[in-house]
Amino acid sequence: MGMVKGKVDVKKRINVLMDVWNNIIEYWEESGGSLSRSDVTRILMDAYNRESIKPLKGAANPADLYDKELASLYVVGRYGMGLEEQYPDIFDKIFREEIKYENVINIMSKEPLEIAREKIKVILGDVDDNTLSRILRLKLTEVFFNFSSKDELINLIKTALKIYPEKSKTIKNYIKFYIAFKIAEAISNGEVRDRISKEALKHALALEFKLEKRGLPDDSYIRMIAREVFNIPEKILNNILTARSLKHKKF
Repeated sequence: MGMVKGKVDVKKRINVLMDVWNNIIEYWEESGGSLSRSDVTRILMDAYNRESIKPLKGAANPADLYDKELASLYVVGRYGMGLEEQYPDIFDKIFREEIKYENVINIMSKEPLEIAREKIKVILGDVDDNTLSRILRLKLTEVFFNFSSKDELINLIKTALKIYPEKSKTIKNYIKFYIAFKIAEAISNGEVRDRISKEALKHALALEFKLEKRGLPDDSYIRMIAREVFNIPEKILNNILTARSLKHKKF
């Protein structure tokens, strides 16, 4: 079994995001740099709607979903197209938050825990659940587009648990989302083709975080991500996933 026919793969997303970047640059130059973050969010949303692409997401559709999805545009523009040096003003104005989150990721990866927490506070102030999720999302996006490694993301999540133990519930819910996302991605890529390989991957990922069974995503959560983000047909999902009620934090 190869890649799932009709799915939305990484290559298609990158092509769409590159087209969005071309539009952004054109509008930026025509307007003399008056483009705003909300303008870019709208351009991205329109492009995704035309191409029947959904943002990288879990079960929820929050009001700021496409603002969060600017992380994909940032990652492809910076690491895939090398635009940051050519258009620093666009990055400084439109992607100010993502640049902060990237700085925070670097701090979390390199600094001792207590020092990291203090340095992060200087950059972001008090970190709430939404901000922490956005930081993790940025690294997940880098991994998804193959600009960072899975191990770096796993280490970042583990470090976040140590720096912010009071936010363990939020982080563990993000781990659940990550596992569901990776399984859906593996189904899309043809790496998971039946229930046995799905369960094997689920438990292998759980071992990375020493999760108990109750911390794992149920199949209905995986199904939702597989269907909405990767556009995998129900016929294929029915051969791999069982249907259960959703009992998880929505991301």
